[in-house]
Amino acid sequence: MTTEAYARPLPQSAAITPAAAARRLLAKHWDGRLPVVPEQIATAEGLRVERLGLFEDYEFSGEFLKSQRLIYVNEREPMVRQRFTLAHELGHYALGHENSPRDTSAEFSSRTGDPKERAANQFAAELLMPAEAVAKLVQSGRFGSVDELAKAFNVSKVAMTYRINNLGLLV
Repeated sequence: MTTEAYARPLPQSAAITPAAAARRLLAKHWDGRLPVVPEQIATAEGLRVERLGLFEDYEFSGEFLKSQRLIYVNEREPMVRQRFTLAHELGHYALGHENSPRDTSAEFSSRTGDPKERAANQFAAELLMPAEAVAKLVQSGRFGSVDELAKAFNVSKVAMTYRINNLGLLV
């Protein structure tokens, strides 16, 4: 897969939706290979990523500190969760949000009522599971299950299930 296949620059007049913001970062920093590596994108944007929790008492999933250009991720959580957390916090940055102090698992739920948290979740879904890439792989027939797709994108089965449903795709 190549970047050109999935990341197209948006016209200047386009509104910046969470998905559009993710596509812009993908166009700038993604080489088109799966899985997308959010830490590389964050670093390329000049953000520091620090993992906490192994030796510190850090009870949150992640945090974005705008003034410090810093993203914290809880390294005690499963790797697929850390990847989504990092993409979510990168979403706060890309969407111009102020500090996002200490996101918990509730903020990563599709049921969160906070519009900024929902937007960061939408950003993370597009960043980690770009719609065009997911659609192309589903339509190719090479992946016969949600589990196989989740492994290809290095996301949880739950995240991939939501993504496929939100994109109106069948596996």
